Amino acid sequence: MKVLKSAFLRLPENIPRFDILQSDEEAIDESLLFASETEPVQPATSEEELFGTGTSGSQLDSDSLPRPYSSLPANPTEAEYASALIHGRSIHLPYYHPRTHDIPAASIQFRSHHPRLLDLFTHFASHAASSLGIPISRVAYLPTQRSLWTVPRSPFAHKKSQENFERRVHKRAIKAFDADPEVIDQWTRYIGRHALAGVGIRVVKWERMPLGVGADRLLSAMSGLSQSAVNKERIRQLGDQIVRQEMAVLEKDAEPKPIESPSAN
Repeated sequence: MKVLKSAFLRLPENIPRFDILQSDEEAIDESLLFASETEPVQPATSEEELFGTGTSGSQLDSDSLPRPYSSLPANPTEAEYASALIHGRSIHLPYYHPRTHDIPAASIQFRSHHPRLLDLFTHFASHAASSLGIPISRVAYLPTQRSLWTVPRSPFAHKKSQENFERRVHKRAIKAFDADPEVIDQWTRYIGRHALAGVGIRVVKWERMPLGVGADRLLSAMSGLSQSAVNKERIRQLGDQIVRQEMAVLEKDAEPKPIESPSAN
C-alpha cells in the first residue's frame, strides 16, 4: 500500500521532489514551493487514488443489493447466499461450505438431558462454523444413553415397595473438515465462551505433522540422553574434586603443630 499524502488528499503533480530540489538549488522555483498553499488540493475520487490500490471486490452490483431470495439458484454459493435478503436468517439452516479434501479436522460432541437445548446450541455452533468458513457435516443424532436405578421407596412403612429413577443423556455430533488448526481453535474457543447452560461439550482435534517427524523426535531424544550422560560425568568429576579439596583440608589440620618453648624473661 502506498503512503497516504496530505491526510488522504491528492497533491498537484507539478510539485518537484525534495531530493531533486536539494541536489539542484538553481532549479528551485519559489512559486512551486507554495503551490499547496495557494492552490486548493483535490480530494481523492476513487479507492485507488485514496489508498493507492484497488480491491477485487464482489462481482455483484451494489445498486441491486440486496437480491431477492427467489433469484438464488438451487445451490447458491456463499457470496450469492450472503447477498440475498433472507428474513430470519438465523433460524434457517447455515450455509454448508463444500469440502475440498475430506480431511477430518475436528469432531465436537454435545451432551445434555434436554433435547431442545441440544438443538438450539448445535444450530448456533453450525452457524459459527459457517461464518468462519469451516466445512462441517450436518448435525448427527447419536444414541441416547439411558441409566435406570431401582431403590426402596422408604426404609419404614414403604420399605417393601420400590421406585425407579431414570436418567437420559442425549447426544449430538458435528464433524469439521479441511480447516486450519488455528481456525478450529478459534471456533472451539468461541463456542466455549458462549456455552449454553445445561449442555456439555467434548472436542476432539486432529493435527497433521510433517513427514520425518518421527526421526526428528528420535534425534532429539537421543541428544537428550547423551546430554544426561554428559551431565552425570560432570557431576562425578565435581564430586571427586570436592572430595580432594576436603581431604586436603583434613590432612592439613592433622599435621602436628610445633610447640613453642616459653621464653625466659
